[in-house]
Amino acid sequence: MDESAKYHELLEEILQPRDDYFGIETIKPLLVQTLEQLIDIGDRCWNLSELSTLATAIHNDQLTLKSQSGRGEKGIHGTNPIHGALFKLSTAKEQPKKLNERLILLAHIINAAFKWRLDMRAAQDSQTFTEQREKRLKPATYLKSLEAACKVTRRIEADWIDFLTPLDQPTDKLCKRCDAYQVDEDSQKQDIYIKELGRFFAYALNIRQPRNGYQDKTDHHSQKKPPVQRKRLFDDDPDEHWEATAASVLALAPDISEETEGTLRTSGLSTAEERPAIELIQSDKPIKAAQGDSSLQAVFRARSQQIFQDKAAQLLPGRWEQLSTFDLYQLMQQLNQLNSGKRRRIGCVIGLLLTTGRNFEGVLNAQVLPSKRKIPSAIDEQSIVVVHGDSPGWVSGILRPENSRQMTGEWPTHMRVTQPRMTLPITPFNWQLIEEHSTHIARRVNKRALPLFNKDNREELENDVKALLSDANRKTGARLTVHRLGAHLFNTLNTGDADLTAACLITGRMPSFGQQASLYYYAPSTHRLAQPFLQAMRAIEQQCSAGAPEANDVKHTRTTAGPATGNPQHVGSKLVPKTAYVKELVATLQQRIKTANKSVQPLELFSMHNAYVAYTVAMLMFSTGYRSIRDPLPNWENISLPRRMIIIADKTDDEQSHARFLPLTSLMVEQLEHYQRHRKGILGRLDVYLQKAWNTPFMFLNQSGTPQEVTPSRLEVHLKWRDSPPLNINRHFLHTQLKESGLSSEIVDAFMGHWDAGQAPWASYSTFCPREYCELIAPGIEKLMKEQGWKALKGKAL
Repeated sequence: MDESAKYHELLEEILQPRDDYFGIETIKPLLVQTLEQLIDIGDRCWNLSELSTLATAIHNDQLTLKSQSGRGEKGIHGTNPIHGALFKLSTAKEQPKKLNERLILLAHIINAAFKWRLDMRAAQDSQTFTEQREKRLKPATYLKSLEAACKVTRRIEADWIDFLTPLDQPTDKLCKRCDAYQVDEDSQKQDIYIKELGRFFAYALNIRQPRNGYQDKTDHHSQKKPPVQRKRLFDDDPDEHWEATAASVLALAPDISEETEGTLRTSGLSTAEERPAIELIQSDKPIKAAQGDSSLQAVFRARSQQIFQDKAAQLLPGRWEQLSTFDLYQLMQQLNQLNSGKRRRIGCVIGLLLTTGRNFEGVLNAQVLPSKRKIPSAIDEQSIVVVHGDSPGWVSGILRPENSRQMTGEWPTHMRVTQPRMTLPITPFNWQLIEEHSTHIARRVNKRALPLFNKDNREELENDVKALLSDANRKTGARLTVHRLGAHLFNTLNTGDADLTAACLITGRMPSFGQQASLYYYAPSTHRLAQPFLQAMRAIEQQCSAGAPEANDVKHTRTTAGPATGNPQHVGSKLVPKTAYVKELVATLQQRIKTANKSVQPLELFSMHNAYVAYTVAMLMFSTGYRSIRDPLPNWENISLPRRMIIIADKTDDEQSHARFLPLTSLMVEQLEHYQRHRKGILGRLDVYLQKAWNTPFMFLNQSGTPQEVTPSRLEVHLKWRDSPPLNINRHFLHTQLKESGLSSEIVDAFMGHWDAGQAPWASYSTFCPREYCELIAPGIEKLMKEQGWKALKGKAL
């Protein structure tokens, strides 16, 4: 390749020009300046000497660049955004203000776009790449985001570029500055430009993934509001023929706007939990009018069936459709009677079903890898990789709730680091079932993991497994199905006061009776999850041991959960703040109050009051798990300081089914008493400003002395937390810390308001004891607050 062709190839990689090189003569000067800026900010992905040589060649006219007669400017901004941006800046009637800064921005965009294209090319060569999994690597996503970013360089006002300075910094640093920028409530177009630029950098540098529907708002909207769906309250077993109930649930489309859902996600709340869905019970059978039936009678039946469903949900652990010791014993007996070839393959399938809790399809797609080899990076919650070696284990991805908060800005460094996958041991008993077949496949592993079961023979294997279960059921009266085998680990984990969220994380399954909101807020260590997993494995081994498979030369491998190290690995929520960071936030709020001036000057008085309100509200959030909503305490009737109780209705429906009551710690009661005296004093001094009585307990004051509601955006402004994390990190922190302190899942879920149909602690016929609940939860909250450094501070308005 000659020098000219090499230069043209590099230029096309940078500029991404249109085929006719439209207006190339006009944009030459700015193109050279942009290349010089790219040299200054470029990193290892570029050959900087080649960039410098290209800039010199264009400047000295050593490279022939000539436009062809083409279509003109029309369409260039959508198909070739970088080319179009340079042309627009070059042909402006008046030179754009801060032209040099705009070119630096464009150089950052070129740098990020090049990295994005490199990822796209690598993904296309990967056998595991799917566009559904990697939305950012779709060409349509790339082009749409690049067009939006290049538009910013052309249209953003000069004064707004100052918010991003200094621009001569690495592109990833500029991305964090864009993400840290706070959009006002009355957001203008310039705010959106900065957010669009930050979104492009985040996608290009693989800091976060686009959400579903980023490319097409119409499809995204229809996805959020599906039509009426008919479903069973419990999941259906395809191999079971009995009918659970004579009615189905009609779920109407949830009434939540895209803007509201974005606000919830940004503030760190579970969007699934906050989305109000309407469910109706409808009979599966038509009305028998000839026999005297009527629509009114159908309503009465539906009401009775709803009561039955609620009771059934409460009794899910230990229900009769779960497998028993008898069923597993008969399974092992039938397995022993197979020939060695079938026993090896079918035994491996059954062992993985019982060990991992994954569905049948996930087990058939399982892979095997020697222990010293690298685990595949692309692995989801249904994937299984068997780690073969002296200490065998299995690896799978972590179940993530829908619409999780993206990690943007500087604040993620203050959160617990969570892993995208988890490794758990395979116990000796289950290893007897898995080892022979996995060893046979592991011998052939070279570099990449190999499938445990050949794709060509999976259909035959599936039929053999189902035939074995069917024969066992027919001969012995057992109730074995593939679905029940896969769900047996989940059911074993979910017994007594066990943590349902831990069962979801271990098995990659959601409860069959509804959502699990606490999954969004919990980030346990892998060692903590390994303990209930091993307990469940021991219980399953006892159920199966009477009919254990015959293994003449099976090596009993010792398997443990591993000791708890000083640097434990965590999985789950990415929004759990580190304890040191929470202590720093508390200390900063306290220092702000202590240094506030006690003055008669209105502005200083207003500033002191706002700092004191922010401190009290934050303290209430960290002691009760309050969501950051409007007016966290709408009236004083919701609280009883003598009884040390508070009623919270921050997420509920017309029936107040999710309203909950919580005990207040002595520290919180003392702070609220101080605040009451402060509020009385401030109202007395501001009669002229207030004009009318202000009934809401908490209020901010603007510079004119006008009261304002405590909204999430205003609270964020007055809290001034370092690096601006989501407001609802208090819920993630409390949920995780309370469970790690040893409190049962039932107590923590009642405290946080995480329950579903039939699980409401304050509902009729509930056996949940309020007295025991208060005695258990109050000391735990008090201890956490003291560890964080909270103190009862007096106001200065008296």
